[in-house]
Order: sequence, then structure tokens, then C-alpha cells
Amino acid sequence: HLSLIMCLIICIIGSLICIYGIKYMADHEKHQGLAKTKQNRFFFYMLILLGAMNGIVFANNILWLFFFWEVTTLCCYALIRHDETPEAVENGFRALWMNLIGGLGFVVAIILAFNSYGTLSLIALISNPTPLLLVPLAFLFLAALTKSAQVPFHGWLLGAMVAPVPVSALLHSSTMVKAGVYLAVRTAPAFSDTSLSAMIAIFGGFTFMTTAILAINQSEAKRVLAYSALHVRGELSINTPQ
Repeated sequence: HLSLIMCLIICIIGSLICIYGIKYMADHEKHQGLAKTKQNRFFFYMLILLGAMNGIVFANNILWLFFFWEVTTLCCYALIRHDETPEAVENGFRALWMNLIGGLGFVVAIILAFNSYGTLSLIALISNPTPLLLVPLAFLFLAALTKSAQVPFHGWLLGAMVAPVPVSALLHSSTMVKAGVYLAVRTAPAFSDTSLSAMIAIFGGFTFMTTAILAINQSEAKRVLAYSALHVRGELSINTPQ
């Protein structure tokens, strides 16, 4: 049921954003005075990002989950730096390296899980939780932390505001940052009432409070939106297992 709900959110909201983006990107390029359109490349990455997000939602094998996870990272990098201004390139690179930290955590989780259980089936791992499983789950949480832009990895999402508006809308509404929360919720039965559960709640609470305070001092509308989105993500992370 969770996967179906996420799929509907991704497909419906993603489609609306892409439809809106057709007119927006035409005006955006006209304003920039581009001699050659880059819309084909832009919408290619947008559609790949939506497809990869659906892959994350329905993947059961952790290797496939990791594959789609990293595809979203690369697409996000390409979309943030789309305008190719120095600021866009810098913020795109920040999003890339911050999410690659989570990707490394994901790789460690895969290795530990396979060495301990001999399987990469997410359902099999979650249905037979043991204290030993908490270690790979902790590394998966690191991946979720970076992808959902929780403090202290929130900088990449704030930097993404330099991208065209459809990119900002896509990142905040149905992809990327939601993937981290989705992963935490999907694996929640395996770490309910454990120290890892408490750790996730602490990080969520810290993000919830910190971003709420930082949002008060912002005057730019897009940054206020970014901080409010992070605020909600922190709230969702509190007591996720319950």
C-alpha cells in the first residue's frame, strides 16, 4: 500500500510539474536569450528522475534499490546545474558529493547485510530482524539522512533553489528528499523500539527545530519554502517506526 501511494504521488505530481515545465522552460530560455534550446536535455533528466524514483519505490533487491538511488542523485546533479552558471555548477556539485556520502553508506550496508544474512532481499531482511541487522540499517539511515536533506546535510537542498522552478518543485514534492523518508518508513519494522529508532527521532527532531528557527530569518520566498520543506521532513522522521 505504501508503494502504491508513493507511485501515485510521483506519477500525478511529477506529470503536473512536467506539463507546467513546458511553458516555463520556454519562457526561461527566452529570458536567458539562449541561441539553442536545452529543453530536450532538461526533460530527459526530469523523466529519468521520475522513473528512478518509481524504481526505488518498487525495488525489493537492495542492489536494484541502490542503482535507482544513485540514478536520482546523478539526475538531481544534472538538473541543478542545468543553467550552467558558476552558482548552478557549484550547487550541483554540492548536491552530488553530499548524496554520494549517503551512497557510500548504502554500499557498506549492502556488504554488511549480505555477509551476515546471505541475501539482498529487503523483505527477507525486514521480516527477520536481529540485533545484528541494526548495523547495516544504521548505514542505510545515513543514506536516507543525506537524501532527505536532514541537518547537517541540508545545504544541498538549499543550493538547489538556483535551478529552474520545475526542478525545485520536483525535488520538494515527489522525489529525492521523499526517497530518504520512504526508505526509513519501509525499513521501520526492523528497528522499531531500538537505539536506532531513538537516533532517527533525535535527528528528525533536531532538523525540525533547527530549520524552523532558520526559516524565520529568511526573506527570500524560495529559501523560506526550502526551510519549511526541511521542517516537514524532520517532523516526518520523528518516531518513524511507530
